[in-house]
Amino acid sequence: MKKVKFGIVGVGDFGVMHIQALKQLPEAEVHAVSCRTESRLKTICEKYKIPNWYTNVDDLMNDPEIDVIIVATGEDTHYSFTEKAIRAGKHVLLEKPICLNMEDGKKLLELEQSTDLYILPGHILRYDASYNNAYRILQNEDMYGRILSIRVKRNVPIERFSLHSRTHPVFMALAHDIDIITWLTDSHIKSVCGIQKKSKEEYRSPDIVFGIAEMENGVVCNLETQWRLPNEFGQYLDTELTVMTEKGQLKLNCPGNTLVSMFDGKLESHDMTLWPEINGEITGALVNENKHMIDLVLGRTKKPVVTVEQAVRGIEFCQYLIESCNTGKIVERG
Repeated sequence: MKKVKFGIVGVGDFGVMHIQALKQLPEAEVHAVSCRTESRLKTICEKYKIPNWYTNVDDLMNDPEIDVIIVATGEDTHYSFTEKAIRAGKHVLLEKPICLNMEDGKKLLELEQSTDLYILPGHILRYDASYNNAYRILQNEDMYGRILSIRVKRNVPIERFSLHSRTHPVFMALAHDIDIITWLTDSHIKSVCGIQKKSKEEYRSPDIVFGIAEMENGVVCNLETQWRLPNEFGQYLDTELTVMTEKGQLKLNCPGNTLVSMFDGKLESHDMTLWPEINGEITGALVNENKHMIDLVLGRTKKPVVTVEQAVRGIEFCQYLIESCNTGKIVERG
């Protein structure tokens, strides 16, 4: 059996999740990992039996054994590391957001167009069964009607804000839902009006953001993210997707509250969709995403679930929403 060998840049929480997901795929091998902290690398390699590690990212990029680089580092490094990987002849699975501005977005598009290698944006919700089925249903306009409006909500526990406030929550949280909006509508943003608030002045980024947008095809969108969810709720996320069509409504909560526990006064909602554990193995959307990368590399499919062009539409949406929040004005696509 041919194995696709992966190198992972960044071994924070999500880099480790990728390691765990890849360990469930018989055609995948985690060949090497990289970060700047040697002690962290040694611990990860020992725990997951990874044969190679590098503190210098260029050494990882130039390892001739590696087929795919997963970029799971800070958002401001995404373009530069992707460029290094492509120049070194590696396919790339690039975590979201793929970049933080349209300048880098355009450069990523040019990079993709310059190579036969794959750059796969890591928009995980497209690999979730619930969102994927919502997309399938809504593509049948004859039966379910044309989409008129979309409402999305992605609220996050307060304790997570300190971990992710380095980046504006539109990029950190709503980027997931904006990708779903651009996927469902297959359209660019037309105009957007946003408002944001810092609940504490010492915060680097706002923790409350609302937006109202119109897509070029006329679909009206309402967006919300608040990093104010009480920790005591025990929820990883509080999310919602509501789509109104000419003939009815589709509504989705993901992750849902299908499994909730209360022990020793602690309430917890367990993930059953993104990376649930079954019989000691990670399953769900993250595994599906990594499997799709393998299918692309091995030639079993040639059509990525999400393209760089589609992801850049989302970056444009994010950038305009943040601009509107900052200026207090409606922003229109030029």
